Amino acid sequence: MDLRHLRHFITLAETGSLHRAARQLRLRQPALSQSIRSLEADVGTSLVDRSPSGTRLTQAGEMFLNEAQNILSSLDRAVQIARQAQDGTAIPLRLGITRDIVTIRLTDALSRFRKISTSGQATVSDVPRPRHQWMLNNGLLDLALLPSTLTADVEHAEILWDEDIHLVLPTTHPLVTDAIIDIRRLANVPLILDSCNDDDGIGHALLNASRIAGLTISITSPVFFLETRLMLVAAGFGITALPALSSALAAIPGIVSRPLSPPLKVTTVATWPTSGLTPAAQRFLTIARSLKEIGTDDASSNPS
Repeated sequence: MDLRHLRHFITLAETGSLHRAARQLRLRQPALSQSIRSLEADVGTSLVDRSPSGTRLTQAGEMFLNEAQNILSSLDRAVQIARQAQDGTAIPLRLGITRDIVTIRLTDALSRFRKISTSGQATVSDVPRPRHQWMLNNGLLDLALLPSTLTADVEHAEILWDEDIHLVLPTTHPLVTDAIIDIRRLANVPLILDSCNDDDGIGHALLNASRIAGLTISITSPVFFLETRLMLVAAGFGITALPALSSALAAIPGIVSRPLSPPLKVTTVATWPTSGLTPAAQRFLTIARSLKEIGTDDASSNPS
C-alpha cells in the first residue's frame, strides 16, 4: 500500500471535494481519483461515494479514516524521532491530562520541565477520559495524568499526589459564611458537575461521601466545560467542586472556594504505555514526584 494514497485519502476526507483536495495536494483531479481507486483496490472495498454534488465517505471509509490518520501520525512521529536522534535534539513529551488535575502543581511541573528539557517542548492533550488509555496503548501519548478512579485496571501507574477538593460558591451564597462546609449541608443544594458518573474523579469523591453521610445530592445536568460551570456558579445557579490548587479559581470574579468536612481528596496518578517510559516522560515524572508537598494554604481565591 502506497502511503501517498493514504495522505490523498485523508485530504479528500478533510476537504470533502475532489477539486479542493486536488488543489491542496497540487495534483490533477484525474490523478487524485486514480490514487483513491488504487487505495480502494488495496483495501478491497469502496471508501468514497462519488456524486455530482461532491464526495462523502462510506461507512467503511469513515472507519478507515481514523486508522489511516493514526498510521500517518505514528509514521510522522517515527520520522521526527529518527531525525532528532540524529541531530541530538530532545524528543518532545506527549502528555495527556484531565480537567481534575489542572492545578498549580501541573503548571509548576510543566514550567520546570520546560527549563530542564533540551528542547523544552511538550504537547499537552486535554481529551475525554476514556481516550487516554487508548492513546497510550496506540502510541499517541507518552504519559497520562488521571484521577485514580480511572486507573484501577492499569498495569503501569504511579500515584503522584492527593489534591484537596474545595467547593466553589458564588460570593452571595449563604454557605460562604462557613470557613469549612460540612458535607451534610449540601442536601438540596444544586451541584454543577461535568459528569454524573462515578468515573469522574471529583464527582466520584462527592457522591461517595454523600452516600456515607446518608445524603441525596441534587446534581444538575452535566456541564462539560469548566469555564461554563464557573460562570453558572458566579451567576448563582448552583455550586461546583474543584481541586483546591486549581489554576481556574482566580479566572472568574464573583466566586470563592471553601474546604469540606470531612476532607475530600482526588488522587492524581501517572500512567504510561506497556512499552515503558520515554526519556522525556521519565524526566517529567521525576519532576512531578518532587511536587507532592505543595500546600493549599494560599491555593485559591478564598476571600471572607
